[in-house]
Formats: sequence, structure tokens, C-alpha cells
Amino acid sequence: MLRPGPAATRLVTTIVIGGIAIGACLAALLPGTAVFAKSYAYQSNGVGQLRALAQRSTVYDASGNQIGQLGTQNREDVHLAEVPVQLQNAVIAVEDKTFWTNDGIDLNGVFRAAVRNVSSGQVVQGGSTITQQLVKERILNSKRDVNRKVKEIILALRLAQKYSKRQILEEYLNTVYFGQGSYGVKAAVERLFIQHDPSAPFGVRTTQLGKETLGEDAMLAGLINNPEGNNPFTNPSGARIRRHVALQRMVTEHYITPAQAAAADQEPLPTIKPATDLRPTNAWVAEVQLRLFTDPVYAALGKTQAERRNAVLKGGLKIFATEDPGMQNLAQNVVNNDLSSPAGFTGSLVAIDPKTGEVKAMVGGPGFLQSQFNIATLYPGRQAGSTWKVITLAAALESGFSPNDLVDGTSPCAFPVWGQTQNAEGGGGVMPLRAATAGSVNCAFARTELAVGFPKVIDTAHKMGITQQTLKPILTLTLGTIESTALEMATVASTIADEGVHHPPLFVSRIVGPDGQIIFDAKNVQGQQVISKDTADCETDLLHGVITGGTGTGAALNGRDAAGKTGTTDNLTDANFLEFTGGAQLADFIWHGNPLAKVPGAGFGGATAAPASRDFMNGALQGQPALPLPDPGPACARPGGVITPIGRLANTQGLVPGGGTTPQTVGPPPTVVIEPPTTQPPVTIPVTTPPTTAKQGGP
Repeated sequence: MLRPGPAATRLVTTIVIGGIAIGACLAALLPGTAVFAKSYAYQSNGVGQLRALAQRSTVYDASGNQIGQLGTQNREDVHLAEVPVQLQNAVIAVEDKTFWTNDGIDLNGVFRAAVRNVSSGQVVQGGSTITQQLVKERILNSKRDVNRKVKEIILALRLAQKYSKRQILEEYLNTVYFGQGSYGVKAAVERLFIQHDPSAPFGVRTTQLGKETLGEDAMLAGLINNPEGNNPFTNPSGARIRRHVALQRMVTEHYITPAQAAAADQEPLPTIKPATDLRPTNAWVAEVQLRLFTDPVYAALGKTQAERRNAVLKGGLKIFATEDPGMQNLAQNVVNNDLSSPAGFTGSLVAIDPKTGEVKAMVGGPGFLQSQFNIATLYPGRQAGSTWKVITLAAALESGFSPNDLVDGTSPCAFPVWGQTQNAEGGGGVMPLRAATAGSVNCAFARTELAVGFPKVIDTAHKMGITQQTLKPILTLTLGTIESTALEMATVASTIADEGVHHPPLFVSRIVGPDGQIIFDAKNVQGQQVISKDTADCETDLLHGVITGGTGTGAALNGRDAAGKTGTTDNLTDANFLEFTGGAQLADFIWHGNPLAKVPGAGFGGATAAPASRDFMNGALQGQPALPLPDPGPACARPGGVITPIGRLANTQGLVPGGGTTPQTVGPPPTVVIEPPTTQPPVTIPVTTPPTTAKQGGP
């Protein structure tokens, strides 16, 4: 408990000896003199511990451009030195003209308020100084009763002892509400004085603190006592009256001349009404907010989602997104120009730095203002078609399979228990796994999937980045019939590109607290080796063949090697392509289709999505060195075996691939050890069954 200091003693002396009228007025309202006696020794709860202020957080792109603000209150603290003296003077003239000389209270104001309160029988007027208002907002509350008012006076005196005048004024100017959802002078200036500017985003720009006019400063000062009632957008006449009052008080206090006041009184009021909240206005900021709330990688913000939400919406953070503005503009242009037909169709694109997991560009469909559903990142996404085969291929190579393995691609193909499918185009017969990959042969991959086993394929998918969906052991899993997002598939591509190292996708590279301390740094997020380097390097070589002589030739880059995979779904409703370059420079995934329904018209992945990926990659990597793809490595040099639905067998019969599209029969499996063991039911291959439409996963 603090002992009464000189200021508190002065108050008692004033009321008891020199302020008989004030004491009488207070006594008339007090239930007894004990209340005042207790207030004399009132503990300084919160003095020196003003309640923390909720501050908005600001989101920037990778180049430092502001792209959004998040928060429950639109406030950003500033130092008093940043507030123009003219604005300080306006507030003091209106709210507390004796601020620089009083001890935290204004005895004349207290007397006037007390007289009015006595005449009404209740507390109707506060006579509050700036210091008292700060006590009310940051220590006590706005309740109108005598007991709280007495505490407010005592605490104001003590606050004035503890803090300098400049400190009190700074805290006040950051605390006070100016209406229209703006708290503190910085947010008030930026929010209320928006100006037309054709060169700025959305054609408008905000006035920065220190750039406002005298009329604007006077209007702000006039708003404090009734910010919504004198709102310039809803009550312009009230706002003009209050501005005039503020200007005249500034003249009275000799802060400005009558001529200056007259000129400021003629200034037009603001006309561009600001938004009233701090919700995301674009897909990037929406995704950043969602990730910070829910992704455990940002646990430095708090152990629970509630703690992280609080930190983001009230903590005054500077959040630096991974968005590369150049790549983002390029991605949007590619979607607009390459993927906007037929009518109603669009695309999604996600580009990732494979070495860090940082998302560099993201287009989530028709646009945030049209649809706040981000098809690129949000469950369930869309069917990836045959791009999903890269997961089956990784699982096979990781299990010891070889690109030289022979597999029957005869179509249609049926399997007891699992059902049947067929190739999207012509082709078939016995072929190496490498050729099956280049040609995206469905039946070959269905047999490979069964040979590897669903548990291994599903586990590999999870490790490489498929995390939102429940994957089921169905025949068409390898054909991409279970939905995935563009973000997940881009992460899968990145894992292969970085030689088997999986990095969680990151939308934020750095978070800085209001004190300047770094809370989160993406450099500290480590990747994990989820498939071997040999597997990834060999798979890269196979996917390179997709672009040099397979279904993805439309994605060939200018003077730069790349690897990729096409994907198409039934009736050409979804077209997909994933691609990455040497040196793990960049990986992308593109989807093309109708965002509202499965509507035919997307075309084949190799014909629509692949050229779009080419255009994006060529532009995104322009000026960067052309790095080589890794050496295929020992996994690609393994001797070939025979892939059957019951496992991988040694090629003891000297089978060779057939020519053209004539199906060839792999004879009855020789008596050898199956690699790896499998519990799947034995079948006889090839199987000739009637055609079926279950041909998901075309090129």
C-alpha cells in the first residue's frame, strides 16, 4: 500500500479546508464519510500497471509491402514524438486545457461537476482531466458512481506523481477512441482521412500521422467526447460543430490564430468511409491468419489456438508473409490468361521454395472478393488425377522397385476385390516402369500400386505432404480420385525436388513483436528426410522424361531442365500439372477447372495446365541460373524385375517390353520370393474385361 504523498495530502487539504463547497457536494452524494476516508488510503492497484492495449497486427509481403491488417481494435501505439504538436495542442485545448500545470485533477472542473451532480442527485458529469480519463480507461472502468469517481481522483493524483506529463499524454493518445473503429491517434488519422489516389491499390491511400491538416487535427480532438455521435460520415453537421469548438479553444489557448482557425473551418470533411473491422481482404492475409491460428509450426505465438489468436489479433505484431510480389503477380496473370476458358473456368496455382517450404505465390481460384473459399489450400480441394502417381512411384522406388521393372499396362484391367479401371488413352502391353511414367499408363500404375501395397503408398503420401484427407485403400487412389489441394501437391513436388526432404509449407517467414523482438523465424524450421535421396533423385529422372518425351512436353522450359507430371480426371473436368527445376529452385502445382462443380471442359493436363506451368516457371526464374537436375543415382541402375498385382518378382523368364500398343501377357509368376511380401489376394494377369469409365488419372 502506498502512503499518501504530497499530491494526495493536497487533495485532502483542498477538500477539508480550502474546498468546503467541493467537500459538501461530495458528502451529499456519499453514503458516509467512510468512503472518502478509505479512498485516502486507496491502494494503487494498477498504477504503473496500466491495462495492456489491444493493438492491430500488420501483415507484409516478402518485399515489405503492407498487404493487410488483423485485430480486434484498430490501434497501433506510437511515441509522443511521432504525434504532431498541433494535434497534441488540439486535444489538450478541448479535453484538458490545464493539463501541463495541473496535478492530475482540475479543481475548478471538479467543483463544476460536483455542483451539477448534487443538483441532479447522481453522477452525471465527470469534470475529468486527461489523467483522470486515462485512469478510467486503463485502471478502473466507465461506471458512473461516486465511489468510483473518488477512486479515479485519488489514482489520477498518484498517476501524476509516478509518470511525467509526456508519458501520460502519450498513453492517452494511444488509448482514446476516435470512432469509426479507430483507437489511438495513428489509427484515427489513417482510417478517417482516406484520400483518392488512382496510383494506389483500390484507388485510395491513407493519410499518414504527421501529414494531416489543422482542420483534421481539430476534428479528431472534437470527436473524443462523443466519437460516434459526431461521426463525420453519419453526422457531418455535428462533426463541423465540434471542429469549430476545437478550433476556437485552440485560439483561446493561443495555439493558433483566428485566421488559421477560420481557414481550417472551411476544410471539407472526409468522404471516403473506411471499413469498420480488420478482417482479411485478400486470400494471402486470410491464409496467413488461418495458419497462425491453427498451424503448430507457429507455436511460439502460444501453446493453444486461443493464445495464438489473442497474440495475432491483439498483440501488435509485424507479420512478414512469404509472398513474393513479383511471382504472385505472375501467377495471377498466368491464371487469368492461360486458365480462364471456357467461360466459368479458372485455376489455382501454388509455388514453393523446395529448400525452405516457403510459399512464394498462391492463386486460389476466382478471387477472394468473388469467393472467400481458397480452392488452393482448403479441404477438400480437387482431384489431382495422374499427378498423384508421383506418390505411388516414390513408394515403389523406396520399396526397392526399379525404373527398369516391367509392368503390364494392358487396358482395361480388373482385379478381384479391388475392381477395375482402364487407360485414359490408347497404349498398353508390357513396358518398363519408366515408360509407364512418361506415358501415364493407368493400368500399369494400378498394378504397381497393388504390388507396393496400400499401407506403403498411403504412408508415403502422408510423409510427402498429403495431410488433410483420409486416404482409403481403393484401386483408383493412384489415379488421384481422392481430393487433394494444390498446396499439398506442390508440397509433394517440393519434397522430390529437395531430394526427399519434406518441409512443412510456410506462409510466414518472420514475426516481430511490438518491442522489436523476433518471435518466429522460418529459418529455424527444419525439414525432414521422408524418402531417401536415391529414391528422390531417381524419381526426378523419371519425371524429367515426362517433359522430354512424355505427356508433359508442353511444360518444357527455356534453357532449363525440369521434371513434372500431368494429371486429368474423368470427362476432362480437372486438368493438373506439377513441375520443379534443378537445384530445388522452385516447385509448382496448377489445377484448372470449374470451381463450382465438376464440369467437362478443362482439357488434358498436358494441354492446358502444363503450358500454364511453363509460362509461370519461365517468368518466375528469369535471370536465375539454370541448375542441373541431380544425377539419377543407384536406384535408377537397379536391374529390372516384373511388377505383378501380388508383388515385384525377379525377371527370371527374360521378359522384354512389347512393341507398339499390342498387349503382351506376362506368364504365370515363377516360383520366387515376392519383394516385398504382400497380403493382397493373388490374381492372374492380364485380365480382359469390358471397358469401364473408371479411368481417372489421364495424362
